[in-house]
Amino acid sequence: MDLLKLRTLLLLSTSSFLLFVAITLISSRLPSPIPESAVAGKLVWQKHNCISCHTLFGNGGYEADDMTNITTKETSSYLIDYLVQPPVMRPNKYTHHPALNKVDAENLVNYLEYVDTIPTLGWPRQQKNPVKDS
Repeated sequence: MDLLKLRTLLLLSTSSFLLFVAITLISSRLPSPIPESAVAGKLVWQKHNCISCHTLFGNGGYEADDMTNITTKETSSYLIDYLVQPPVMRPNKYTHHPALNKVDAENLVNYLEYVDTIPTLGWPRQQKNPVKDS
């Protein structure tokens, strides 16, 4: 009786593992749904460690704006200009946002445009009127 249970367990485990490997190999050959320019923009995002200050999908630093839906709020040309010729960061008077070259800025905006297409179902929630401490 115990030998039958062991054989059944081994057969199910082996077949599950083979199915997992087959699905992994098949899915690795599927085309990537992310455009190349968005992939390049993600690399810019990671290279400059933007996540340390900004958030995406509610994850990251909370010192700066959430960038999940920034492309619906601002135009691409505005964002590119902002990244190439950055203004002074608030509340500082002298520190500028790190500047990017034009290609990196365009790729980063392409990545943020791609991020904006991902359905989030309203996450992260935004406060309508944040209360400021006096």
